[in-house]
Amino acid sequence: MKIEIRELTTPAQENDFRKPARIVYADDPLRLQTNEPIPESATPLIAYEDSRPVARCGITLQTENPSIGTIGWFEALNRPEAVRKLLHTAADHLKKRNVRRIIGPMNGDTWHPYRLNTGPFGAPPFIKEPWNPPYYPELWEQAGFQPTETYDSFIIRNPQAAADNQQKFYDRCLRHGYTFEPVTSQNFTEMIPLFYTLSCRIFSENVLYTPISLDEFRALYLPAKPLFQSGLSWLARAADQTPAGYIFTFPDYSEALNAMRGKSNLPAKLRFLLNRRKAERTCIKTLGTLPEHRNTGLGIALMQLSFANSARLGYRETLMCLMHSANDSRRLGGGQNEPYRTYTLYELAP
Repeated sequence: MKIEIRELTTPAQENDFRKPARIVYADDPLRLQTNEPIPESATPLIAYEDSRPVARCGITLQTENPSIGTIGWFEALNRPEAVRKLLHTAADHLKKRNVRRIIGPMNGDTWHPYRLNTGPFGAPPFIKEPWNPPYYPELWEQAGFQPTETYDSFIIRNPQAAADNQQKFYDRCLRHGYTFEPVTSQNFTEMIPLFYTLSCRIFSENVLYTPISLDEFRALYLPAKPLFQSGLSWLARAADQTPAGYIFTFPDYSEALNAMRGKSNLPAKLRFLLNRRKAERTCIKTLGTLPEHRNTGLGIALMQLSFANSARLGYRETLMCLMHSANDSRRLGGGQNEPYRTYTLYELAP
């Protein structure tokens, strides 16, 4: 068996780059339709076995931290030797650019898809959840990569009970002058610059954070506008009315998005509208408070609002999604959270 690693350099190879993903997910009804293009700044690589494309990835340097290289856009059949050669070739490309850390899977930065889903895989994916075959983590580990960061999702089977347990934090924030404004599909667009400024400050200390421009932020978040339902997402303001934090919670429209089959035409939009009524749970996707408002209970107060309104609107469950394992999940979940899924980000061992 002959294994070759080739760089994607011609339009004729683009089908080869897409083919591993098409094969891997051909019989997976749970895979949400996604089609994130690889940017021109990335270097795409394809692994071939006897001239058949079996794995692919893309490599990038973090613009604000060129000592870190990332390997993303990864998809592969269960071919350990081909994947090992692919990832080692990607690492060699990055080492020639004097990087000191090689991280993956990460599509360039933490604003875009990153991490592997490491299970358990019994339950279907929620909206925007990383989703991959169970054998992916082993492929990375066999290629010499080790876990560097871990993340968790938790399920809250009784959102109202969680809200009741957190009521005192919400009441205390009200006494201290905090106010809360709903974020909806009607006001989200005009609030994007505000959320951009908040996000840059809130998350700047996160692991592997890199800044992006307002235009990039808008392009990432504007497509989420239809997901905002009144009562689920909130902006917090301090007593002086300056923004202090926010929470984004969406109905789990994963089934509706899958019904669109990766399209954006009128029939696809109609399928989305018909299927979104099936959502029975909400997903807390983003929670953040400015540094000067931490240790005030504001984050828990925002969670309380999300849980209480999820229950009020008739959702049976809530997912706390993709939280860094270092977070205090018990307090954030009102004592109701149960483990749901884990995720891992890898780094090439020295």
